[in-house]
Amino acid sequence: MGLESATGKLDKYFQRLKMGKARKIKPSHVDKIVGKLEAKAQSLQADLADTEKPEKKQRLEGKLKLVREQQERARWLLSEIDKS
Repeated sequence: MGLESATGKLDKYFQRLKMGKARKIKPSHVDKIVGKLEAKAQSLQADLADTEKPEKKQRLEGKLKLVREQQERARWLLSEIDKS
């Protein structure tokens, strides 16, 4: 999901929020997810350091890249929630 897709989803969320069809996302909710993503990144880094097979290293690097992208999106979401 690109940033444009995330922005569109956030716009739809704010519309549902105005209509009373969604609950407000609290910064603590996003912080909890950021913490989980950080723990996952650390776990993947430890697995990557212990792995010797090139195929498995490549797969773990891909997973780590995805987790880092999710962390970036979570930080962006947190900044957008703080603005509103």
